[in-house]
Order: sequence, then structure tokens, then C-alpha cells
Amino acid sequence: MKINKVLVAVDESEGAKRALEVAEALAAPDPEMHLDLVYVVPIPLLDESQTASFKEILDMMISDGEDVLAKMEEGMSDDVAARTETLLLTGVNPATEIIKLTEQRAYDLVVIGNRGLSGLKEYMGSVSHKVVNGTKVPVLIAK
Repeated sequence: MKINKVLVAVDESEGAKRALEVAEALAAPDPEMHLDLVYVVPIPLLDESQTASFKEILDMMISDGEDVLAKMEEGMSDDVAARTETLLLTGVNPATEIIKLTEQRAYDLVVIGNRGLSGLKEYMGSVSHKVVNGTKVPVLIAK
């Protein structure tokens, strides 16, 4: 199976940095491989009155997400960065948004970091665990 299009889920964690390093190492020797970096701004469920007062905070969170994506892309080699697209999503559950994205686009692989959770915390709260179990696309977890 040839890998042409890879989704790399990023945030500010060390696991995300490792995921990007792994994805870049995969893409470097193959000039046809394309990377999509995705950052999901997690937003809580709010009613209308809360949403109005949350707007400034959400704008700040979106700006922070854009900064994370820019920082990640800046750290990449110029060759791979030229074949990379950044995507900023918002949603209540980052794993759900990543899974939806894999259903909308034809990815060959998802690369995601692991934050090192263990036991019940890993099972209940891990974005990587939820993505592995929620998508049909192969997932590579960078530890």
C-alpha cells in the first residue's frame, strides 16, 4: 500500500511533536506524499447566553490554535512543508472531529501522538485511543 496522504493530529503536547517528526520522516523521501496538519479547538457545550460571552475566549483559542499550526509547520523542512496543508477545526470532542475528517477526505494514514496516559485514564480520555477505534484509516501512534 502506497501512502500518499497523511493526516497528522497536533496540539502543544510532546506526543504531537513526536507525531509530526514521524510523519515528516515518512514524507521526506517521497515527494508525492502530502501531509495535513490538524488542530482541533475544543469547545464546551454551551447555551446561547453562554456562547455570546464565550466568543472572545473562543476567538483567543482559535488564534492559539493557528499559532500552534504555524509553529509546527515552521519546524518542518521546506520540502515537506511545501506539501503540507494546515487545518483548524472546532468541536466538542477532538477525537470525533478527527474521525469525521478521516471520513471526509481520502487519507492513507493518521499519525497521532500519545500523551502517556495509562490504565483507565488512557481508555476513557485518550484522543488517540478514540481515533484508533473510531476510524477505518490505519493509525500510527507516536510514543
